[in-house]
Parts: sequence; C-alpha cells; structure tokens
Amino acid sequence: MELALNIKETFDKNGYVFIKNFFSEDEIKTLIQEIQATSSTHTSKDILNLGQLTFNSLIMHKSQALREFISQPKVVALLTQFMGPNIWVRWDQAVEKGPGADTFPWHQDNSYSRLKDPHLQLWISLTKMTKENGGIWIIPGSHKKILPHKKVGCHMAYQGNTDNAEFISAEIGDIVLFSSFSLHATTPNITNESRWAYVIEYMKLEHIDPYIAKPHLVIAKNGKPHLEYVDKLDNEDRLINKLKYFNLVETVRGLKKSIFA
Repeated sequence: MELALNIKETFDKNGYVFIKNFFSEDEIKTLIQEIQATSSTHTSKDILNLGQLTFNSLIMHKSQALREFISQPKVVALLTQFMGPNIWVRWDQAVEKGPGADTFPWHQDNSYSRLKDPHLQLWISLTKMTKENGGIWIIPGSHKKILPHKKVGCHMAYQGNTDNAEFISAEIGDIVLFSSFSLHATTPNITNESRWAYVIEYMKLEHIDPYIAKPHLVIAKNGKPHLEYVDKLDNEDRLINKLKYFNLVETVRGLKKSIFA
C-alpha cells in the first residue's frame, strides 16, 4: 500500500491522517470477537478507568490473533511509510466509552507515557464515532512539540487554547493514524450505547520505552511483517537513548545511599 503524496503531506502538516474503510466489516467483527474473548480474562484494572470509561490494556500479549492483526501486511505497509522499516508495539488498548462516560481531557499521549520521542497511534473505529457518543477530537498542527500539561485527578490535561479542534466522524472500519504529540480529547457519551475503539501504539525500533516491561513485541523489520518477542531492543544500549532518560537527581540519590549505607 503506497500512500498518495498529499496524505503524507497532510500528516506532516496536521499530525494525523484519517483513512476510511481501511478494515472491512468482517475484519472488524472478527477483531471485536477476539477483543471480547481476551478482555473477558483480563484482570488488570487501568488507573484511567472511571465510571463508564474502561480501558483494557496490553491485551495483545494474551492473544496470538491480536498480535497477527496488528502486524498484518497492510498495517505494516501503512506504518513503514511514516515510521521507517523497523517497528515495535509499546501498548494496545480496547477502549469502551459507555453511556454517561465523561470527557477525557485534552492531552498529548507523551504526557502520560513520559517518553521523549513521538510514536504513532493507530485508532481503529469498532463502532460508529459521533460527537454524541464521545468520538475523538484532534487539534491540527499540535504535534510539533511537547506542550505543558497539568495533573487533574488521574489525568494529565492541556489547558491551553483548543479553538481550532477538528472532530473525526468515523464509521466502523475507519482509522485515524496520529502522532503521540497530537493534542486530542474525547467528549461525553450522551447516547444510550457504548462507543468502542481499539488503539495500538507503534514505535520506531530505534526508540525505546524504559518504563514498559519486557519482552517487547517487534512487528516489522526491513519494511516487512516480522512478529517476534525480544528481551532487548536493537538500540537499547545506544548512548543517545540512555541520555534521554538519564535522571541526575535519582542518580545522586542512589550514590548517596551507597556511600552512606
């Protein structure tokens, strides 16, 4: 799958692209069945679960079918045009926004993950997304840099200007591919039905996440699907990656403890 140049330009300019009918209804039905089967045995509770908003996270590790879905050829073909040939998955989550679920505040995903590098979010619409059922809003061009956030309850919230936000009206099988630096939010679900999405977070293999437990799931190498668990990423020991997450304060504390123990 080769994208038109204007789609790549749109992503560079706006920080996201919206692609209709990327998955068929049959593909989505199969995906939903696998998510439901996996989520039913999922015991971990996400700290962001609140009221009728539920996150089933890291379910890919429990399902070979999900791992194959998120690394299938057309997904890899899409991602490599934005990310390069080598990719791994740091996170996935099936998100249910039930009737009455409240706003999820404006944020960049890196404010939660604490990562220094941007990565890509693949948002798959499992149900229709409307303004009424709490679909996604994105601010074009907000992906150029990390912006300040404030802690509000369990959330990290951006409290600046959001006047130029755009709503993504999506049907089943549509996708939104956006930068983790892109400001986005979802509004309350005022309908009587749940809104579902499946979100996968992809990183370049050259970038690390020191906060995610091993093993790591690689899904592409040399531009081709390559499904493999690894205990160590290829560039994990590179000095540039170590410096990104070097914490001087914690290092000094550790030295003091060892000296005065």
